[in-house]
Amino acid sequence: MIPLGAVEFSPADIALILAVLTLGATALALPATLTLAWVGARRGRNHPGWTALWYWFAGTALCLTTTALAAGNGLGWWAVPAGWVPTLLLAAALEPHWPRKRARLGVHDNRWQGER
Repeated sequence: MIPLGAVEFSPADIALILAVLTLGATALALPATLTLAWVGARRGRNHPGWTALWYWFAGTALCLTTTALAAGNGLGWWAVPAGWVPTLLLAAALEPHWPRKRARLGVHDNRWQGER
């Protein structure tokens, strides 16, 4: 028999649907969020693992929010790569660019020695 009225979901059904949607969206966001976590691991001096984890959480929240907003505007499946954009831009902005350490002067490397 086909129900002709409104479909009613129990609270357990709603929780299951939301869990599946959240896990699926998190899996689709991994290319951007893992990039941001890698940047966090490079920036973390004392505890790179914890820093990477917090960057991943923040990137996941940003990516899921952007994806939901893009999907609400009718982008369809294009909402997934559109959700990656802010997270990847944040990763590019936070990428550490430390100056290279000069080689120590020694027998094998005299590039920086100059004339005396």
